[in-house]
Order: sequence, then C-alpha cells, then structure tokens
Amino acid sequence: MGANLNMTRTPDVHFVAEARHPGSKFVVFSPDFSQVAKYGDWWIPVNAGQDGAFWMAVNHVILKEFHVERPVPYFLDYLKRYSDAPFLVALEHDSGEYRPGRMVRASQLVEYRQVENGDWKYLVFDKNTHRPRMPQGSVGFRWQSQKGQWNLEMKDGLDGAEIEPLLTFLASNDGSLPVSFTDFAGERVFKRGVPVKYLETETGQKLPVVTIYDLLDYRLA
Repeated sequence: MGANLNMTRTPDVHFVAEARHPGSKFVVFSPDFSQVAKYGDWWIPVNAGQDGAFWMAVNHVILKEFHVERPVPYFLDYLKRYSDAPFLVALEHDSGEYRPGRMVRASQLVEYRQVENGDWKYLVFDKNTHRPRMPQGSVGFRWQSQKGQWNLEMKDGLDGAEIEPLLTFLASNDGSLPVSFTDFAGERVFKRGVPVKYLETETGQKLPVVTIYDLLDYRLA
C-alpha cells in the first residue's frame, strides 16, 4: 500500500516477483486495479480512510493477543529495544493539572550534565541499578565526537554498562498523578492516573517522570 511500484519504484518491482516465486503472499491495498495490483495474491480495493482503519485494527489485534491477554517475551523485548516506549517523559504542572511534557534530557541530571550533546540524549529507568540511565542510539550520539555509539545496543553511553529498561512504573513507583489528556477528535479533556517516579535534577528540583509506555497505556488496548 502507499506506492505503485511499477510507476514510482521501478527498479524495485522485480523483488516482488522474486519474493512470490518461493511462496510469499502479496497483498495490495489500492482503490484502483493498479499496475502493481496485478502482482497481488489478493487485491483489496479500499476506499479513502479504510487503510487507516485497517491498520488500527491490526494494531489492536497484535496488542490484545500478544500483550494484554498473553504477554509474549519477544514482544516485550522488542518494545524495550526498538521503540521509544521505555523512555522517560517529564510531567508539567500548569493551571492546576499535570500534562505530558518533553522527554527527559541527559543534561538534566548531575551524572550526565557534562556529556556531549546532552540535550539530545534521552533517559530510561534501569531495572538493574534502580536509576535513570542514558542508552546509546538517540540523536545526540549521531553527532558526537566519539564514534561507534549511534546504535541500538541497550548500553549506557557513559560507562557501557548493560541496561534493562523498565517499560512501566506500575509495580515500582513513587506514587501516581492524575494526568490530563486531550481528545482532539471528541474535543474533550480526560484524566487518568499514571504511576510516576521523582528524579532529582542538576538544579535540585524533584521532577515527576513517567514512561512513554505508561502514557500510551498498552494494557487498555
């Protein structure tokens, strides 16, 4: 979906035929019987908006069957290593309510305040050491002087220690706060309790932080 290979990616279209030869199945989502649709084992003639609804349904099934009802270690490990789910977000208090703010920067903590590009390196909470750590791979590592750390290895960018990031603070937290979320489609604001931890910043401030995972709340998928 999203590309007519014959017209827009002509050098790649041979890969479709080659993939089908050993038995791969090819599904085409397209409102018209396009040139690429003729390669499909199935052509699904969607209308405008149906492609988004389809993938929302796919996401729902994946989260429901492989996470909510039956947590799968492979799926959890994927979330920890290859998504932003375990990264920390600061809660902002404004007009009497808490809202998700910016991702927590490494430069905000005493331990990492001197690291190069610290404003562009983000933090997770390590299960092994019970403290925030700075995993390699965020954009700050791409442009730093030292090479070789712009990767997806779950290691601390300062000392190379292995990190096991926590996805959720549900079982280990410093309390919970009512966080406000805006439903732009329904033009309303609703609140949900989110487990938090408090980090001491380099200014001495106690900063309430949450994981992106807890903000998304996959358990309710």
